Amino acid sequence: MMWIIISLAVFCTVLGAAGALFLKKGGDNFSFNLLILVKNYYIIIGLAFYVIASILFVYALKFGELSMIYPLTSLSYVWVTILSKRVLNEPVTRAKWIGISLIIFGVVLITLK
Repeated sequence: MMWIIISLAVFCTVLGAAGALFLKKGGDNFSFNLLILVKNYYIIIGLAFYVIASILFVYALKFGELSMIYPLTSLSYVWVTILSKRVLNEPVTRAKWIGISLIIFGVVLITLK
């Protein structure tokens, strides 16, 4: 059961990272004009991903230990970096790869019982 909860939490981090990507793309046409904002589908999709991820994450927290589940949110940095590289062609420096490796190492240590 715990691995299902951990998998759900990790899935939430992927959704959150995808949400961030959509918000970034929506930022190109961002406006405080409500009519324009409502037509910005990237923003709408990004917010929807965040809401879905949050609801699923609360469900994971209901059945998992906070001290184990919450640190998994750091995986969002990993997914955002990978998505930024692949979709937005943003550079990933050596320092970022080292940081990603340390995050993954930390998550593995936290999830071990």
